[in-house]
Amino acid sequence: MGKAQINGIEIHYQQKGEGPDVVLVHGVTSTMAVWYNQVMPALRERFRITLYDLRGHGYSEMTPTGYNTDTMSDDLLGLMDHLKLDGACVVGHSYGGAIGLHAAVKQQARIRGLVVSDTGVACLRHLRNIQDWAGWSLFKEQLEARGITYDQFTDDAERIFRRSLEIPKQFGLRKGEPRANKRLQKLLDETTMAKEFREIGSLTEEAIATVRIPVLALYGDQSPYKGLVVRLKELLPVCHWDVLTGTGHFLLLQNPDIFVQRILAFLDDPRRYVEAQSRSSESACARPEVIGETHA
Repeated sequence: MGKAQINGIEIHYQQKGEGPDVVLVHGVTSTMAVWYNQVMPALRERFRITLYDLRGHGYSEMTPTGYNTDTMSDDLLGLMDHLKLDGACVVGHSYGGAIGLHAAVKQQARIRGLVVSDTGVACLRHLRNIQDWAGWSLFKEQLEARGITYDQFTDDAERIFRRSLEIPKQFGLRKGEPRANKRLQKLLDETTMAKEFREIGSLTEEAIATVRIPVLALYGDQSPYKGLVVRLKELLPVCHWDVLTGTGHFLLLQNPDIFVQRILAFLDDPRRYVEAQSRSSESACARPEVIGETHA
């Protein structure tokens, strides 16, 4: 276990394995432990993995404010400074992907490649469609029993966070256990996280379009965020996207083997991977019978 003073606060981090650097960034209300299921053990065989707890999460310091992507991308870049990580790949799940994307906007020369895994970006929130989300149909009764309605997904993020803590974990090592704990309750009660994570700030569409590093965007076909992926591809000039069937928001927990398989080739050589996928897509589009089967 390591702790470092980063951006004025204490950040908890760990490093595992040897090889080219990869930084794993989890989403809000989670911790670095989300990567321990199968992802980190598989990646550490070929890379030096850096995991850390976002501010206010896990064993990192909790602050009253500072939960937008602007500040939290500074945390990420500050940790990379502390550990002297240049040319690292960043893999972010959910909000962690937005943090990685904002870090790339600021200092893309330091990031060799970026994986965004089912990431919601505030400036593209209008493309999210909860009503068409497969999970809404699957869990509608369970959600409504806890007072979570369709309208609240767009109007009351804090209430959604609080109510969702009552729903047992659906995937991973602690499946079936309650999500609520004192740390998460304190995060909601004593910080502005639930408000700040929805702020667009300086992570605008125009800013995203300046990112020239290779990006792999992985989304689940049962995710409420899958509508964002086409727009991300339009904005990012070096991007390959893939929508995985039978998978929702937590693809790294639902299908860790497939998740690892998808990102390994990218992490080895991000630019060559995206260029190869683009050539494959162009070749497929030249054959009418397979148009639409690739997503480069």
